[in-house]
Amino acid sequence: MTITAPRRPHRALVTVTSLSLSMLVLAGCATTGPDAASAGRTVDTVRGEVTVPESIDSVVVLEGRRDTDIVLALDLPLVGYPARDIADGYELRGPLADEIDAAIETGASELFLVDEINLEAIAEAAPSIIVSRSTEIEPIAAELEAIAPVVAIGNQDETTWQEDLVTVAEATGTEAKAEELLAAYDARVEEIKTTYAAQIASTPVVAFEFDDEGTDVGGQRLESIVLEDIGVLPSQAFDDALTGTETLEFSFEQTFTAYQDAGAILVFVTSAEWWESMSNDELWTSLPAVQAGQVVRGDRLTHDGGPITAMHILDQIEQLYQTVS
Repeated sequence: MTITAPRRPHRALVTVTSLSLSMLVLAGCATTGPDAASAGRTVDTVRGEVTVPESIDSVVVLEGRRDTDIVLALDLPLVGYPARDIADGYELRGPLADEIDAAIETGASELFLVDEINLEAIAEAAPSIIVSRSTEIEPIAAELEAIAPVVAIGNQDETTWQEDLVTVAEATGTEAKAEELLAAYDARVEEIKTTYAAQIASTPVVAFEFDDEGTDVGGQRLESIVLEDIGVLPSQAFDDALTGTETLEFSFEQTFTAYQDAGAILVFVTSAEWWESMSNDELWTSLPAVQAGQVVRGDRLTHDGGPITAMHILDQIEQLYQTVS
């Protein structure tokens, strides 16, 4: 079955703990030999064609957001994924938390820290396939391909999550599930557009991230894309980010003048310390949207993802428009 995903015009450094290539070839020969290739399913990816086994018994992901999201959403058997460093200060429960908890119960485990890919740990997990975005794959493609077939998905400026979902679904024989996920997202978008049509039409919105250096607005982030899907009326700073190609950065002094025209704010603050600092800042509390209570907080884990994260963002957007009278 061929699924057509919507395509949108688009406006890591990886530290590797490596094995020798010869050891990886030995580890991966059972899944990448000629017999396996001839008996498998061939799919076109952003890095070209790859042949994968007809039966997928285990999957490893490398980046931890869009790749993990898609694998979990398609109910594929995740066995290995990257851990987030506790020092990064993530406080909120992430959009994939429930699904990851369920995967752990069936045998999934953290293999390495994000951006510290451990090839030996991947080889020991013996995956049927490896799924990740091309930037994680390219520096170590030969080593990964010696372990298992690699299904590459795109970066934010290359592909939509819908296109990547279709790629992984076609590689794993889960096209029906992908169609279901795409339809569910489209239906939820239309529901919000209809229910909150007046608020959407009349309330300028901005989505920005706050940290200890200031704030920034990115038009390529998943939250921004989902807001565009529901027909958001952007504030000036948000509109500039959506129509440009660069993330717009603001100092603390600039930050709270940049968002004066926003009637509602979706703000991404990762740590409790940063959130407390922001909440007590006089410039922040002087913003009209803050004074009106028209603010919803998230964190940067929603900057990229697949269908699960996109639906989570729609819930945040609904929560935001519910605050608008």
